[in-house]
Amino acid sequence: MYTTFEEADEAKLVKGRSLPILEYDKIIDLLSAHTRTIYGREACYELLPTSDFETVNEWLYETTDALTFITKEGTLPLGGVNDIRDAVSYSDAGGTLSMKNLMQIAQFMRSIQRLHDVSPKEVGKNGEENRLLTLLTMLVVHAPLEKEISFCILTEEEMNDRASETLYMIRKQIRDAQGSIREILERVIHNKAASLQEQLVTMRDGRYCIPVKAERKGDIPGIVHDTSASGQTLFIEPVAVVELNNKIREWTATEKEEMNRILQMLSEKVAQKKQELLTNIHLLKHIDFIVAKANFAIHISATRPLMNNEGKIHLRRARHPLIPKDRVVPIDFSVGDDYKTLVITGPNTGGKTVSLKTCGLLTLMAMSGLYIPCLDHSEVSVFSRVLADIGDEQSIEQSLSTFSSHMTNIVAILKKTGPSTLVLVDELGSGTDPSEGAALAIAILDECRRKGAITVATTHYKELKGYAVETEDVENACCEFDTDTLSPTYRLLIGLPGVSNAFIISKKLGLPQTVIDEAQAVLTQESLQFEELLSSVETNHRESEKLKKEIREMRDFVKKQSDELEKERSAIEAERKKILAKAREEKQELLEEALDEANQMLDEMRKKQNARDKKAAEEELRKIRNNLRAGLSKLDDETDEEKATFAPGEIPDKIREGGLYYAPLLDITGIVIKGPDNKNNCIISSGALRLTVAADTLRYPEKEETTKTATASKTRKGRSSSSVKAPSAASQMKLAKSSQILLEIKLIGMKVDEATSVLDRYLDDCVLTNIGSIRIVHGKGTGALRSAVDQFLRHDSRVKSFRLGTYGEGEDGVTIAELV
Repeated sequence: MYTTFEEADEAKLVKGRSLPILEYDKIIDLLSAHTRTIYGREACYELLPTSDFETVNEWLYETTDALTFITKEGTLPLGGVNDIRDAVSYSDAGGTLSMKNLMQIAQFMRSIQRLHDVSPKEVGKNGEENRLLTLLTMLVVHAPLEKEISFCILTEEEMNDRASETLYMIRKQIRDAQGSIREILERVIHNKAASLQEQLVTMRDGRYCIPVKAERKGDIPGIVHDTSASGQTLFIEPVAVVELNNKIREWTATEKEEMNRILQMLSEKVAQKKQELLTNIHLLKHIDFIVAKANFAIHISATRPLMNNEGKIHLRRARHPLIPKDRVVPIDFSVGDDYKTLVITGPNTGGKTVSLKTCGLLTLMAMSGLYIPCLDHSEVSVFSRVLADIGDEQSIEQSLSTFSSHMTNIVAILKKTGPSTLVLVDELGSGTDPSEGAALAIAILDECRRKGAITVATTHYKELKGYAVETEDVENACCEFDTDTLSPTYRLLIGLPGVSNAFIISKKLGLPQTVIDEAQAVLTQESLQFEELLSSVETNHRESEKLKKEIREMRDFVKKQSDELEKERSAIEAERKKILAKAREEKQELLEEALDEANQMLDEMRKKQNARDKKAAEEELRKIRNNLRAGLSKLDDETDEEKATFAPGEIPDKIREGGLYYAPLLDITGIVIKGPDNKNNCIISSGALRLTVAADTLRYPEKEETTKTATASKTRKGRSSSSVKAPSAASQMKLAKSSQILLEIKLIGMKVDEATSVLDRYLDDCVLTNIGSIRIVHGKGTGALRSAVDQFLRHDSRVKSFRLGTYGEGEDGVTIAELV
């Protein structure tokens, strides 16, 4: 079982006021919106970041596996799940569950069945374990109990008549009595219609009555059960049905007892499954939770971060998840590698606080096993603590000013700060005298550095800009401001201190130049030069970024052009192959037509053949066969020439009979049983196949191919040892023919002329497909057919040798022939 949020080490969970400050609770709200069950929602609100590195990675793997499954198979059927925990506990305590409770439990069991059956065959496929699917297979199915409950309970208030034989008989008696009562009352209504207010049967106190006029009550003797509001109508139970109504009441009480017995029996069976049901609830809670994490990642276009425990944070095009996608400006953020402290400066509303919160919130999300909204290969560290002081927290009740409140938080942060701590402080040292505030800010940053913390702070103080420049392990950053439009771009520039731009902004807003000059005169020459230097650096950086953008665009354009050229080349190559394939198909069709014509010619020649011209006919038959073989070889040669240059493997120095070789054109490995002949062709045997291949196309097999062939030959009997992936057109003809030719031909029942004609054609097919040994079944009978076969084979040049079958082969009823 994997480590869940409930099983995480309590001591390593990250808690405290920093979570609401960084709006982690709002992320949980968004996450819970993607759950489908009450259990999943509870899991979301129980989720806290953890500082355990292994646990964080395990949680991220769970999110990855759920995302993989959803992308491939779609979402899980998590609907229709009720909270059955109270009902299960009540049954375990001996209580009798209501029909509503039992229906909900049955529905829960059906939901578990649907989840369990989603895709158990996928678990462990390709050697990879999917944590979501593993959880699904751990669910315990209760099909028999679910079916029993569903059969007995029809609705929240109705039980099936067939829930038990006793219940069925009781209800049958009740229905029979009700039918008798209605018949009696209908006769009364028919006979005493004038005495009735309405001609209908009604119920009063569970007993059948009829409405009788008050002044005619004496006409129908019986028991008065009710009176209308006006007093004009009496609801009377006639004496004739009193006894039946009494019986119905007795049977109804018995029915309730039987129904309670059935409910108690079902409740006891639920109690027996208590532990398994609670286990299912626990698993379902975690399944719904990790599926919600995956759907949340899709919703915010998030990616899986790389995790480390060295304090390094590198965010690429990171977006604050609570800012709408159409408004948020992605930032590149880095800290913890070349420097441990980052000082962000810049004007108000420029994006400093958003950058600070983005860093903190994405770190908390990653430590919770959630994907974060940034580009791939972004990296986040696991911290033991995340401490933040962001925003104005002036306390009227405690009589604390903004500065006092700010410093109270800073004091608390410094007490908890240590190695593997992330400290985030907004407007460090603000709320007091600028010179004193700047001095305090520098001292606080130094204290955090001494304690080994990763620190990110925003400030307006120019002293901190110089501190970041002069101090090792501290870096400047700023939020870019466009002085032409007088608006921030919200882009974070690391390595550059921010410029206040107060004079430029004031001038463009209409402040008189004389006032600006007086303000500048108050500043020291050193301060003015520093601001001018920063302004120059920022301008140069902006121009550098512009050049980088142009270079990226040019590189992308060149790549696009290169891709298009490659695409065109591939299209041309594909068209060329298509044309060649079509040409080969046409040649194949021509050869097939020639083969058909040759077969017709052979048939005609057999009909005309007699003893006088037998030798000439055989010579002509030999020429036809040689022409067909030459045509197939030529087609093979043309294909071989096209593909030979691409044949993989080492070329043998010499082809030896009995050697093992690989034929790339047919993609088979086999043993050379004959050749090379004078045409440089070999016969290669692979399983049941014997194929003719060009000797110069054979290669030495790879080691693994040799091993595979040796193993296959030991374990396989009577099957082909390979599958031909891309044979030539002629080879396709041979294989198509060989797939139709059996190693045995049956001539039993044929006349001699018919049998020799069929045998002749069969021998042609066997020679063309390189079949070496055949079995001719002619039967024993009178021996005429056996003699005819003997004479035919004796004078046929295609036959190398032949013999009668031995014991176990068919004896005299079979002839075994070896072909050339």
